[in-house]
Amino acid sequence: MTTSTNATSTGSADKGGRGSGSSGNGRNGGQDSPPRRAKPTRRPPRLASLQLKRVDPWTVLKISLIVSVVMFFVWMIAVGILYLSLGSMDVWSRINQTFNTLTSADAAAGGSGDLVSAARVFSITAVIGAINIVLFTALATVAAFVYNAAAAMSGGVELTLGERD
Repeated sequence: MTTSTNATSTGSADKGGRGSGSSGNGRNGGQDSPPRRAKPTRRPPRLASLQLKRVDPWTVLKISLIVSVVMFFVWMIAVGILYLSLGSMDVWSRINQTFNTLTSADAAAGGSGDLVSAARVFSITAVIGAINIVLFTALATVAAFVYNAAAAMSGGVELTLGERD
């Protein structure tokens, strides 16, 4: 019967507080201790198994066009760096000198300029880059149509997605 007397003597313990008396459990010499929280158990990451059944060709066209335009600028910058690097080592002047020496008979008749110049290099580079933009975009879009046809027959690609740890 001491438990019923102990519960009524603390008063505030009945209202949800901790009370000011002894906790009645015999730990800490009758002093209140903060409630211990159990360590949260780490649950394993959730996994979801999905199937990629269709890729929108219009979205593929837009994304591949953006990527190919960015790669065009990367291509132009790379060629520019290569042109300047080889120009600083006098590679272009030696090639042009050799070309003019080999074609000196034609030079007297009408003459041609340098074989390698910045305008010629960058114009050819721009044409090649523009062709790459068209081809990359067209091939990616055709690949989306081919994937959709193959996925309709086989059910698509199965992906397993999971949460980060």
